[in-house]
Formats: sequence, structure tokens, C-alpha cells
Amino acid sequence: MRGVSPMRVVSLSIALLLAAAATVAASASAAFRCDSTTALTFVGIDTSAQRALFALPEEAGRPAWLIEADLRQGSARAWPEQRAGARFAGSSGPGPVLAASRCGEQCLQVLRFRDGAWQRLGETLLASQANTVNLTWDRGGEPWVVLHRLAAKDGSIAAAAYRLEGHDWVSKGSQPVQGVGNPGAAPAPPGEEGVVSGDGVFRSAGPPQHWLAKLPPVPDAGRGVLSWLGGVAGAYLGADGMLRLTTDGANWQPLRWQPWSGGEGDLYWKAGRDYWIELPDGERGAPLAAVWSDRRVADKPQLFLAERAGATAWRVVAGTPGGILTQGGDRLPFNHLFRFGDGSWALITGCVARQDGASLAIRRVVGGTLRDPQLVPIKSP
Repeated sequence: MRGVSPMRVVSLSIALLLAAAATVAASASAAFRCDSTTALTFVGIDTSAQRALFALPEEAGRPAWLIEADLRQGSARAWPEQRAGARFAGSSGPGPVLAASRCGEQCLQVLRFRDGAWQRLGETLLASQANTVNLTWDRGGEPWVVLHRLAAKDGSIAAAAYRLEGHDWVSKGSQPVQGVGNPGAAPAPPGEEGVVSGDGVFRSAGPPQHWLAKLPPVPDAGRGVLSWLGGVAGAYLGADGMLRLTTDGANWQPLRWQPWSGGEGDLYWKAGRDYWIELPDGERGAPLAAVWSDRRVADKPQLFLAERAGATAWRVVAGTPGGILTQGGDRLPFNHLFRFGDGSWALITGCVARQDGASLAIRRVVGGTLRDPQLVPIKSP
């Protein structure tokens, strides 16, 4: 019997490996599906790189998937995720998306998303399961963990902050905070150092402080959402739907300006009834930005993106119907609204199924101009 040459054996082995890899890749690609009925869960955003991360719902018998959207370049990629249920929390700030996983009842491991996978960041952190975990980056490019737990009878939240120094999470103090929204921790506004959680500020050196002297005199004020704008200036979005502003950290004025009126407008239209105000995800620093969801005419919803121009004036950045119109005549609503430090915005509806694969439906505002809707193909393995 004639022998088989070693080179032939090697070539055959490589061919078999390539065939197996192709089969796995084809199987993974076939498993990825995303259309207009797929709910995208926002995980986190890198506000510097303008990269947002979304999770698809887990389904029995199918791998979990993440979608990483590069909103600046207009591209998107799907990544398979192992043990998706072990990951929780998420970050918003100028750095890669962070998450956390449990390594025990009192043990927390911070993760960083890079090159399509979660990687450990730093040593483990002592943190009870009773804590709510909030993750962010400061403007110097350092990651932070802010732990929350319900505090005393006044409804405040006990917050403890940690900053990564080398491989260790170093305590930066604790204090009660109020007016915590979502995200529960964010970088301090431009010109300020550290990170902010509600009315509390944590810095790399020195004890934590409060940037605010007094909450607005409204019922359940601690349940509203505070945004620090630097110094003692800030904004407060209350449960009543009203946006209030302060320039001295103590006295608050309700915002009466309405984007469709160019001034204070007809007070017949009420926040929380005829229109809603929300704060966009992404950059929350000055100039203050907000989104008016206009529902005065039920079958003609409108969105107005606006920014504060100067000390008191406001201007409309863009106005758009409340979604993207498809060729079939359906309007897909905007589900995620992001604003960035360069003044650009990204409005995302979700996935759209196409003959050549899934795409993300996105509309952007760049340089004050509302761009045409885009269908960004989602590349998958």
C-alpha cells in the first residue's frame, strides 16, 4: 500500500479546519435575525467614540447577540455573546462600554467591551447584592463605579464611589444623594473634575461634595432627575413633566418656552398632558439639551430637539415626525435618542429586515442639519 505524503496530510487537515470554520460561521450568521419586531435593549454608550451597544432578546435554542453601532461612521456589527444573563448594568461616558458581573454574593467584577467581547477590567470589588451598580468614565479617561442603596427615611440614596487606579478600585468616599436619574452616574460637566450622581460629586482627590444647595420646592423632589451644568447651574426634570432651571443652585424657575411657539407660548398646552420633555442619552453637559415630544395632535406626533443658547434663550436644533417612514407606509418610532459633545444627534428606531440582511434605521443631526434616514447594514459573523 502506497503511503500518503506529510504535505498531503497537512493540506487535508487545513481544508477540514477551514470547512468546519465555514460551517460554524454560516450557522452563526443564520442564527442572527433582527427586524422591526425585535426589541433592542440599550446597554451603554461611548460618548467620545459615539459607539452604542444594544442587546437582542435571548431566545431558547439561539445564541445571544449584541449590536455595536458606530454612529459617527454609520456602521454596525453583531457579536455573539456568551453567558449574556451573567452581565448587567451598563455605562454612559467617554470610554468603552462597561458592564458588571457577579463573582459572589459580596463580589463584583467590572467588564469592558472591546473587539466584540467582554474583558475583565481591574481586580474584583467588594459589593453587596443589595447595591445598584452604576458605571461611567470621567473626562480624563478613567473608569468609575458608583454603588447605590436606599438610605434613610428621607428617601435619599447612599452612594459610594470607586475609581480604577492601576488594577485596584480605590474608594473615593460616600455620601447621600438625591435626584438620581438614568444613568445613575455620569462624567462631571466640561470644566469640572470627577463624576456626578444626582446632586453628589465624587473626585479623584478630596472628599465628595454636593453641587446643589436646594432641590426644587415640589412634592417628592428627590425622585426627579437632576443634570449638573457646571458651577452651581443645573436642570431638574420632575415627575410632573416640567423642566426647571437654576443658576445659583438654590432658586428654581420653570421653563415656559415651547419649541413650536418661539417663546413662552400658549399655557393651555400642559407638560405631561399635551407634550412630554425628556433628556437625551449620551452627553448631558452644557449647553443643556432636551427633547419635546409633541402630542397635541394625536395622529401627528412631532419631536423637537432643542438646546439652550446663552443664559436664557433656547433654539430648536431640529424638528422631525416621531419616527422613520417605511416604503410600506408604516412609521417606525424613535426608541433611542443620543446627543454628543460635538452637537450632533443620533435617533434610532431599531432593526429593519431586508433581503440582504438586517439593518439599523438611524437618522442623524449634524451641524444643525437633519439628515435623511439611513439603513445601516448590520454585519454579522
